[in-house]
Amino acid sequence: MAASGDVTTVATVYGAILLGTCFASSLTGIVFVQCVLYYKLYPGDYGWTKFLVFVVWALDMIHTILIVVAVWQSIITNFDSPQNMDSIPSALGLSVAVTAAITFLVHCFFANRIRRLTKRWYIAAPVVFLAFLRLLSACVSTSEIIRLKLYSEFIKPYPSVRQSFPLLLPLTGLNQYNFKWIFTTGVTLSASVEFIITTTMIIFLGSRKTGFASMNHIINSLILYTLETGGITCLVTIASLICWLTMRHNLIFLGMHFAIAKLYANSLLATLNTRKRLRVDRMYSSERDQNALNVGLPPHSPGRSRISQRILGPTATQKSMQLNVNVETTVVSRIDERFDDDLEHDDVDATPTETSTAFDKDEHFKGLHLRNSSDRIDRIDEKTVELA
Repeated sequence: MAASGDVTTVATVYGAILLGTCFASSLTGIVFVQCVLYYKLYPGDYGWTKFLVFVVWALDMIHTILIVVAVWQSIITNFDSPQNMDSIPSALGLSVAVTAAITFLVHCFFANRIRRLTKRWYIAAPVVFLAFLRLLSACVSTSEIIRLKLYSEFIKPYPSVRQSFPLLLPLTGLNQYNFKWIFTTGVTLSASVEFIITTTMIIFLGSRKTGFASMNHIINSLILYTLETGGITCLVTIASLICWLTMRHNLIFLGMHFAIAKLYANSLLATLNTRKRLRVDRMYSSERDQNALNVGLPPHSPGRSRISQRILGPTATQKSMQLNVNVETTVVSRIDERFDDDLEHDDVDATPTETSTAFDKDEHFKGLHLRNSSDRIDRIDEKTVELA
């Protein structure tokens, strides 16, 4: 490419793709480790999820092989042939299509995640559609890279429809049309879809926060993971797009583009592998919430220790019980306002014994209320972790 005068130094051309290949290869090692961890930690996962992980790993390995072959042919094979320094290896063009395939699979995974969380298919459908357009544009770019065979031609505006698709001219009536926007559109769509997914997940997870620490802890962790995985891939994609638009006479944009496939694969596996840690955190948080709820239970409830009555005395126990019952009842009403109606139709323990006082009856129902609400929170936490 230096011979054509478009790029003045070899360092900005092959140095960029060499560094990009080294960085991408290191990310491939991380993808492999995460795959091994996934199959060890989640042997009972859904079959389609296991198959998706395998396909993404296989495509990632193919992508690594392609970019290594491309760099080898560019730097080693053509080292003593200055006239061939401007040629584009076919393996490099194929790597663009493989990157798009990995991106498409990961975008579809997160789109399905949005559908399961929101229960609204019309929110996930546009994400899948835009991801498919990104895949289509990348395939067109791959065909053009292989056809052009020269870096100096690739960084210039794409050829006209007359040269690429002569059979379409009678149907469209176009004489000249610029394919310069194809690669730009593909990278732009990739960044846009990632931004939409990240923003939608953060907004929806934030809206599910409650007054219970266990639920809020799970949601905050999910928001943090979503922001980290989605933010990194989106920023690298935007950086590659900026370099493509502003510095086309070097291959810095292509070196960054090598890392995009690896980042998407790692984001998928990181999302899957963090579920066990979230379950452990949920278990400890639920225990703390259960202990806090048990403080407000009446003395005759199973969750209340009779030893505390002997130590604190009836007066202290009754005061703490009255204070905590008022606070806990307020929190529970925010979780399920319809639970009071359910108690009215519940025949179990609904009628107090003849020796029960009015205070015991009221506290007994509040104890049931609190324990049932704690079980509801545990189920909501578990469902959130599974969907995540």
